[in-house]
Amino acid sequence: MKNRVLFSYKKFPFIHFLYNIEHGFILFLAEIINSQELIKEKSMISKKALCFLSLTILMKNVVAYDVVDRYKLIDDKLKTEAMLRPFGHDFLIDFSASINKNIMDVVDEAKVIVDSTKSDSQKLTDAQAFLTKYDKSEQSARFGLNLGIPIFSFTAGDVTVRPNLRVMLDVGTNIGIRSEILTADRIIALFSEEIPTEFQSLIRVVNFTTCNANDGTPSDNKCDIVAYCRTQPSGISAATAAYCSTQSTGKYMIPISGEAVPNLALFAKVDGKVGLFNDFKVEEHFFGNLNIYGLLRTDILQTITSEAIAKGQKIELPKKQNTETTLQTDLKLGYKNTNYAASLGVEEIKLSKIKEREDGSREQSYGYDPLIRFHADALYKLSVLSLNPFIGAHKRSGYAFADGVYAGADLGAHIWGDRLGLLFRGMVDKQYVTVGPRIKLWLMQLEYSLKSPLKSTDGYVKLSALHSLDFRLFF
Repeated sequence: MKNRVLFSYKKFPFIHFLYNIEHGFILFLAEIINSQELIKEKSMISKKALCFLSLTILMKNVVAYDVVDRYKLIDDKLKTEAMLRPFGHDFLIDFSASINKNIMDVVDEAKVIVDSTKSDSQKLTDAQAFLTKYDKSEQSARFGLNLGIPIFSFTAGDVTVRPNLRVMLDVGTNIGIRSEILTADRIIALFSEEIPTEFQSLIRVVNFTTCNANDGTPSDNKCDIVAYCRTQPSGISAATAAYCSTQSTGKYMIPISGEAVPNLALFAKVDGKVGLFNDFKVEEHFFGNLNIYGLLRTDILQTITSEAIAKGQKIELPKKQNTETTLQTDLKLGYKNTNYAASLGVEEIKLSKIKEREDGSREQSYGYDPLIRFHADALYKLSVLSLNPFIGAHKRSGYAFADGVYAGADLGAHIWGDRLGLLFRGMVDKQYVTVGPRIKLWLMQLEYSLKSPLKSTDGYVKLSALHSLDFRLFF
């Protein structure tokens, strides 16, 4: 078997461009009217201590779930799949979609509750049963659109540069359902916009049992936090009282029992990128890329209770958007020899803020932590057949290093200068095994992948399959 590598990864950059984004229009999520280290002991411990330890670990797992951090992990796994199908130096249109297999079931069941003609109390019971059914589950979806225009390649000394102008749009969401005691921060997250500091302080110190007795509502073992705010004219400023008067009562209902109840946490994010994406190589062995682009980002984080579902309340897009525009860069440097290649890169490095979010809007939840990526592979070819094993890892704040480690291989057959071919990929990481075919037909490429869970749960999350599809035209 002859060994020959034809490694067409991204080739490394030059610097030259400063891009200024002033305009971007982002529209998002409609109506999901929905739902909701281990400690080693060296000495002998008693049964009571062991029970206490188990309870502590259990509570730690409940608190540990963060819908934003889980979105980061899922999104970075999907970005790794995208990295394995590089764009190249072409005119291109690329559309991708990934969706959790259960997300439509969750949406449909929630709509049945909302559209029901049952009494309010029965609808509340149904909503709580619905959230309990999906407790510890999460539902994810992601959609992407990429447009690319190649710019003339050039050589300067031993460096060959291939610049591309690209426009990229990514829209994604993650919905996590958890039984939890509503903390002050979770209660504040019920509101779609930033609320006055004084109102936040009131939420943090309120006794919810007292609240229920003094919020002007029936003694129903629930605190209506807005109604309670309205009954405190002497204890809050006129500005806060005016704000509370604009909010709906009967919407932000907090159980006063102190028991864990199922709630739904929704996170959604939209990213728009425009800029220069530059591949480059130096002589035969060094390659990489340096990208510089404007990033337009907005996100939303909301907690939705069973009461909100029962009353058919929709997820509200904030009136004041937290959209921000920043100047960002990606940097990657790699080395290859006859058969092997390895690279290390950092993506989404924030250089400067171009446009701040709107005053009064909630601070973004996703943040601007960069993504660090290592990838190594080999390519073996025999006639029209190829085998491409690979291994790598990605890391961003919000998840552990082990969560981003992966390994796999591509088995393919290509003819006519790589324009016609069939490829099959298999890869594995800590949570999923991923398989899928890719078909290449001259100016078109179609890829499907299925992420199947290796286990039913990963710590505090019930895993389920994730289906992905990518369609690309290039010429």
